[in-house]
Amino acid sequence: MKKKDTFYHKRLYPLVFMVSTTVFCILVTSGLYLTTLDKAEANELSFTRRAILDAGGLQYENTTAGIEKTYTDSIEVEKGYYIANGTEGKRFIIPVQGPGLWGTIAIMVGFEEDLKTFAGLAIVSQNETPGLGARIEEPWFTAQFKGKQPPFTLVEEGTSALANEVDAITGATRTSEYFRNLVNRSAADAQRIIRGE
Repeated sequence: MKKKDTFYHKRLYPLVFMVSTTVFCILVTSGLYLTTLDKAEANELSFTRRAILDAGGLQYENTTAGIEKTYTDSIEVEKGYYIANGTEGKRFIIPVQGPGLWGTIAIMVGFEEDLKTFAGLAIVSQNETPGLGARIEEPWFTAQFKGKQPPFTLVEEGTSALANEVDAITGATRTSEYFRNLVNRSAADAQRIIRGE
């Protein structure tokens, strides 16, 4: 009997090799995860704080230190919402999330003191199709809500003219509809969260 025909070489060797390779890969992956965990959490916190500042219409230096300084100096954290104290007065920011086409869309919506007029809007997370629905993160899309009051009506991209109209994203009708529904309910959410109504 040849050495390669033994039970060990035919059955046990491949099993031992697969188990040891799997354990090695798990250890390497776990090590990388644990060594980068603090940095990933810090980046996520900074990204969320930048979204809060954008929704509140605050100006900041777009560095981690700049975001942290402006956030610390200008934002008050309340139960379920944030208050931005800027040069244009007090603004209220609430987190809102709801369904999108492929997953949850999470946004920060800033309101003027009347809790009806949008001061700003920023995307926290989304899972929409890159190049189509993911365009909700583009500055032109989020900026079109500033100074407007819901409920909003969707119109073809580039044609909004009335105060309650917002441009839909061409080729992403469903995402645009989900997003419109999300921002339309945000004013009622703000009244409930901030004023308890």
